Amino acid sequence: MCGVFAITGESNNSGDIVLEGLKKLEYRGYDSWGIAVKGEKTIKGVGKISDVSMKFPSGNTSIGHTRWATHGAVTKKNAHPHTQGRVTLVHNGIAENYLEIKKGLPKKYRMVSETDSEILAALIDSLLKKDPKSALRKASKMIEGRFALVVMIEGFSGIWIVRRGSPLIIGRGKKETYVASDIPAFLKHTNVVNYLDDGELAHINGGSVEVFNIETGKPVKKRNIVVDWDQEQATKDGWPHFMIKEIIEQKETILNTLNHKSSVVEKFVNSMKKKKGSYMIGSGTAHKAAMFGEYLFAEVANRKINVVRSEEMKVFERFIKKGTSIVAISQSGETADALEVLEYGVKNGAKILSITNTPSSSIARMSDQHICINTGIEKAVASTKAMTAQMALLLLCAYSDGPGISYGRRILQETGANINDMLNPRYSKHIEKIAKKISKEENMFIIGRNSLYPMALEAAIKIQEVSYIHAQGFAAGELKHGPIALIQKGTICVVLGDDTQTLTNAIELKARGAKILGISPTNPDVFDYWIRVPDCGTAQAIATVIPTQLLAYYLAISRGVNPDMPRNLAKSVTVK
Repeated sequence: MCGVFAITGESNNSGDIVLEGLKKLEYRGYDSWGIAVKGEKTIKGVGKISDVSMKFPSGNTSIGHTRWATHGAVTKKNAHPHTQGRVTLVHNGIAENYLEIKKGLPKKYRMVSETDSEILAALIDSLLKKDPKSALRKASKMIEGRFALVVMIEGFSGIWIVRRGSPLIIGRGKKETYVASDIPAFLKHTNVVNYLDDGELAHINGGSVEVFNIETGKPVKKRNIVVDWDQEQATKDGWPHFMIKEIIEQKETILNTLNHKSSVVEKFVNSMKKKKGSYMIGSGTAHKAAMFGEYLFAEVANRKINVVRSEEMKVFERFIKKGTSIVAISQSGETADALEVLEYGVKNGAKILSITNTPSSSIARMSDQHICINTGIEKAVASTKAMTAQMALLLLCAYSDGPGISYGRRILQETGANINDMLNPRYSKHIEKIAKKISKEENMFIIGRNSLYPMALEAAIKIQEVSYIHAQGFAAGELKHGPIALIQKGTICVVLGDDTQTLTNAIELKARGAKILGISPTNPDVFDYWIRVPDCGTAQAIATVIPTQLLAYYLAISRGVNPDMPRNLAKSVTVK
């Protein structure tokens, strides 16, 4: 969610560098921003930081933040950084006991914002005697919840950072050191990183980095890791938006799944075969990928996997014990709801497995086994290429558990080739024309059966989040049990698939006045509009979800909405 970027070193234009870095984190989602150059007045704003063009005061240490509002309205006063006494900080996460902390503060502290973050600045200042390390350790132990803090302290050089549950990554330059919530912020300057783990704090001064354990205060050694992302992946590369660029990149990213070694996939699947149950968790789009996996494991491997939304897993915790496996699916690997489930699983002896796009993420490092989907940076808030890569990997896993991974590889190879042929300019233009015709609609319904049911749910998510059209997905046979009452003349209904039962449901909708947009290998008479997809057998859901992504994208464009940064949303949801 919120973006953090900081620099300390020899560069005297640190504020300008932070501004540039924060612009690289826009995809995380935010509503306001702020930058503090050490020793200078903090500058804040509401709205897009990409529109900001200014020169910051000279200084070699600066911290910045893009805020996604949790505590307090979207105002300059609530934007970070916050200052109390000698302490200026930016904060990701939520201090769940902030009111209790506020009550315990000396009366001299007067809050000017509505945020929990300003209270944390006052807390650290109140604990600050001579040693910032001691003050930060004490403050960290007092704060309940997940958080990341980047702190400048008047009278002390450099910056201090603290992490518990919210990501912070250190970028190692020769004479400067960078801190960010995500790598793209400093990728222009360095691709050598240190990952701060939960329960650690660090003092960073120029090129020097000292890391300590919060509980013991003892030093922690960190190894330098070279990240193989490049700057081109983090740019639009001539495309108008990241979303369309990442949709088209699925030509490569789905086939990239074939690069996973069979032995790695088979080991992963063997760990899922636990006598006391397997749970697959995810949120939003990742949950729909997990649902696809549930259908696929049942169909191909004759195995029941329990799929639960991460945020709904609390009620099922009683079944997590030694002998249970939990598979977490997450693009970022930092989703707070999933991390909470995994922490409970670790305490109770469960086997922790994960599929993410970030091998260094909190979820990945918590896992006994992890597989990275390797799609490269995904910057649009609406996940596209990460989802289909997750689905492709789950297909390999299901076949590894069933008739054999070689069968899965062959299906995926054919599917990837078909998708490569499908994703061409003429195909996109056809979908754009359909989107223009239906873009003024304010309600849409999407139906699918079996593994296309979660794709109907996913299509609804995409249309909702990027075009702001009210869209709902249903299992095809469920409409007649209630929702069909909402169908009237001209209602747009998207029908995924062309099996006999689904077409019968489409006929029922059309009889009540609906306009039918079919997405399928064939073009039956019931369709008013048709988007062709190749016939891909058990991988049909992977092929079918892609034109729904394109439809959502072009609906957004037709309605004058920026699909890369939907309102109220964030790329990585790091708070509960």
